[in-house]
Amino acid sequence: MEQENILEVTAAPVAAPEAEGGKRPRKKKNHLKRGKWGVFRIVMLLLLSVYSVTIIFLIAWVLLSSFKSKMDFSDYPLAFPPKFHFENYANIFRELSIKVTVPGMGQRDILLPELFLYSLLYSVGCTAVSIISKAMVAYVVAKYKFRFASVLYTVNIIVMIIPIVGRLPSELQLMRAIGFYDNLLALCIMKGSFTGMDFMLLHATFSSVPWEYAEAAKMDGASHFTIMWKVMFPMVKQVMLILALTNFITYWNDWNVNVTYMPSYPTAAYALYAFQNSNINSISLGGVPYILCACTVVMLPILVLFGIFNKQLLGEVSFGGIKG
Repeated sequence: MEQENILEVTAAPVAAPEAEGGKRPRKKKNHLKRGKWGVFRIVMLLLLSVYSVTIIFLIAWVLLSSFKSKMDFSDYPLAFPPKFHFENYANIFRELSIKVTVPGMGQRDILLPELFLYSLLYSVGCTAVSIISKAMVAYVVAKYKFRFASVLYTVNIIVMIIPIVGRLPSELQLMRAIGFYDNLLALCIMKGSFTGMDFMLLHATFSSVPWEYAEAAKMDGASHFTIMWKVMFPMVKQVMLILALTNFITYWNDWNVNVTYMPSYPTAAYALYAFQNSNINSISLGGVPYILCACTVVMLPILVLFGIFNKQLLGEVSFGGIKG
């Protein structure tokens, strides 16, 4: 009997500790923290929604107004077009042009397809040279410890803080002396530098990438250039793609480059600038809808580019690790 009682006692389950009053203690939920996050997210959602609606409304207004006549726009600027004038775009494709003086040949008209070609070559070339040069310097400064690295980083900060003014006359004189003036390829090469906010963003991104990936590639016999080009660059391609898109938009909208550096290769942005300030009768007869048509045509490649790469641009940037 005594042995059976002992077995019963030892086999009994251990009761969970109870608080006073015979009730188990409950974990307190942090409702305050959850409420703060909820309010913050709601406020941000409202702000982003208002901002998005504003942008969508402006794009829709420009698109609809471009199909109006001059009289319809002046009478009802915010109303839906009573009649769609598709001939506005046909006239824009014919009127949006730039006259360029060719040595020994006189003047010739550069039409919209050629304007788009020069814009594409200029934007893609400058973007590629700018992003690759900044990424290479940012990678070396972030991952290789040498004395000159801190100098490069400091020079970039100084250039960003202290504005450099009065360099345009000397720069133009130097470009004419070495044959870089009015040269599309040379102008793209001049964008190769490491200064600016893009360098800072790439430097911070490369600093967060684990160095174990490079060590694993070294064990497989990869060189320093191979590690940079085939290991590190693909890991930060998300950031590089975002910076490339912003740079492409900047160069695509750069109309001042034709006024200063490249008069023989006019871009679509410069043609739009000249179109808005033109005194041609057909433009004055078309009024504001003609100008909105031209803006829509020049803006179209940017919208197509964003539609293609929107998933990559809105994705997350994360890095894994290598387990030993």
